[in-house]
Amino acid sequence: MKKFLNSIICISIVMCFCQPVIAGEFKVYSSTGYKQLTRLRGPSHISINGEAVMLLVDFSGSMGRWIAEAKETLQFILPRIPYRSAVALRVFGERATEGGKEAACVSSRLVTNFEKENQEEVSEGLSGAKLGGMTPLVYGLQQVIESDFRGVSVYNSNRTRNKKKIILVTDGFETCGGDPCAYIKEVMRKRNDIKIDVIQLGNSDKLACLAEATGGEFKKVDGSKQKFEAAFETSFNVPKGTVSDARTYNEKIIKPKRIKKCSNNQPITTSRQQFSTRRPPIASNREPLASNYKFVNYEEN
Repeated sequence: MKKFLNSIICISIVMCFCQPVIAGEFKVYSSTGYKQLTRLRGPSHISINGEAVMLLVDFSGSMGRWIAEAKETLQFILPRIPYRSAVALRVFGERATEGGKEAACVSSRLVTNFEKENQEEVSEGLSGAKLGGMTPLVYGLQQVIESDFRGVSVYNSNRTRNKKKIILVTDGFETCGGDPCAYIKEVMRKRNDIKIDVIQLGNSDKLACLAEATGGEFKKVDGSKQKFEAAFETSFNVPKGTVSDARTYNEKIIKPKRIKKCSNNQPITTSRQQFSTRRPPIASNREPLASNYKFVNYEEN
């Protein structure tokens, strides 16, 4: 009997550790009622040959216009970023339905994890998030640096380490009592593998400290759509004028395709070109990310 009970206990322990991680629910309110959204957690370890870019977007109440602009701009930019760039999306300041200000100040959600050619997922993520009221900027940064970047290794072709990049898009400053400048200085005192580009919508220079402390760029957008697009082009490392050119040719969300060849190793000609002649053809021998990985949902405490 004792052996039987011990066996049951051992099996129970194993089953507990082997259970899949459950998706946590995050409630937001929209015009059609309450909506359940899930939080993601990245894998315990991933190696990226190229660049890891976290797009961290402010969803406080005043960001409505710029969210729409960002969604359109990214539809033109993301298909043209360097092939080895893996992009993730996290939002902060979404509208919480319970807990008042306290809940609003810990409102941040990883929407998509690091992946290449995921422009559709990023676009859908921006559409699915809901505007809130508070700006928990420090909390959002903490979640990226201390959670999303954990276990992520980034290197280039000669196996040297690359910095992990955050592109912060916001029109304001911390409204939940945190100090972004003090926080990032403390982070950089302990590590030097992070770079932050700040796309500041408005005339404030308060967040320039984030770029200065990490070696990133501070881009002030004073209401200009052209400056907004240029800021995204620079941060995502695509040529200046990419958005205006793509808009002219109506090239949204184009996924590169490998060139088909005949038996004589010559490319098959088609009547319709996928890209304009103003851009070089996409190479067919690009290397994939160093490792594949699977997304895991989790329940936050």
